[in-house]
Amino acid sequence: MPELDALRAELAEIDKKIMALVGRRNEIAKVIGEEKAKTGAAVVVPPVERIVEQRYIDAGAKHGVTANAAFRIARAVVDESVDVQGRLPRRQNPQKICIVGGNGGMGRWLANFLSAREHVISICDPHPEGSAFPAVSLEEGAKADVIILATPVPVSDSVLEEVLALSGPETIIFDILSVKAPLVPRLREAGRAGRKVCSVHPMFGPSAASAAGRNVIICDCGSKEAVEEAELLFNVSDILKMEVEEHDKAAAYVLGLSHAVNIAFSDALVRSGCTSEEFRAAASTTFRKQTAVSVEVANENAELYYAIQRENPENDAALRGLEEAVERVRTLPKDEFISMMHDAARWYR
Repeated sequence: MPELDALRAELAEIDKKIMALVGRRNEIAKVIGEEKAKTGAAVVVPPVERIVEQRYIDAGAKHGVTANAAFRIARAVVDESVDVQGRLPRRQNPQKICIVGGNGGMGRWLANFLSAREHVISICDPHPEGSAFPAVSLEEGAKADVIILATPVPVSDSVLEEVLALSGPETIIFDILSVKAPLVPRLREAGRAGRKVCSVHPMFGPSAASAAGRNVIICDCGSKEAVEEAELLFNVSDILKMEVEEHDKAAAYVLGLSHAVNIAFSDALVRSGCTSEEFRAAASTTFRKQTAVSVEVANENAELYYAIQRENPENDAALRGLEEAVERVRTLPKDEFISMMHDAARWYR
């Protein structure tokens, strides 16, 4: 139908113009970000973001765009601007930083992130092939100003022991493990001995475009200097500080439980006997939203996700809570079921 083809061609031109405008918006955001970087100003400014969101909602109302759609578009362009600004180098006092496990997923991400901030990066990794950064032995890496452990959970305690033995008392040392329990005794012992140690957990994966506006947990292990250095290295992030012993309980819910829900959801679908295409054809709005997250989880590092489930001693309580909740969904009478949903709504508010 010629008239449909013409309309679709017009839509294609509009889409190109929208992308051109987003690109121009990013260029302006970059200039603003460069000024922020010079002064050390925050990348994420929530009051400004609220103004932008409302501006989109108000403009959308004048052009027949729903408030929900306008808000989602606003969040998309704001998040893009945050990442544009978050990737910009922020001048810091350059330090020599060695990343142990620096050629793994998060190790590579950290190396690129810190190099962009003008630090001198080396990596110590059993498989350094393809790294953009010089590979060194652990003995050589221990001479760095800062040593970061980005190693698999099962070997991290022994690596930490070796790093502590090889490095000097002024060296800042921290890990970025998703599970802290295996390291807590040695970190605390080192902190009591006056070593500059802490523990860090970036709450995002290596696919993150930047650290700006994303959560980073910094765990105190007895060294104020180490905590302050970690804060400085991640100063574009939203930082939450806690004692290292508190970390794994929080992680059991925000990581272990959320991963388990999505893995179990996907497993139930796989075992249903239906294909993904069949479910997509019949999908509800809730199903589409849930599967969008579950697909991302299913494509993550399975070995890391296994470690998060098995190595965190707090996970059992979180998973028992999930089992009990599923049983309640299955068995509660109507009034109690409705009350359970209302309780959840109030909790989220």
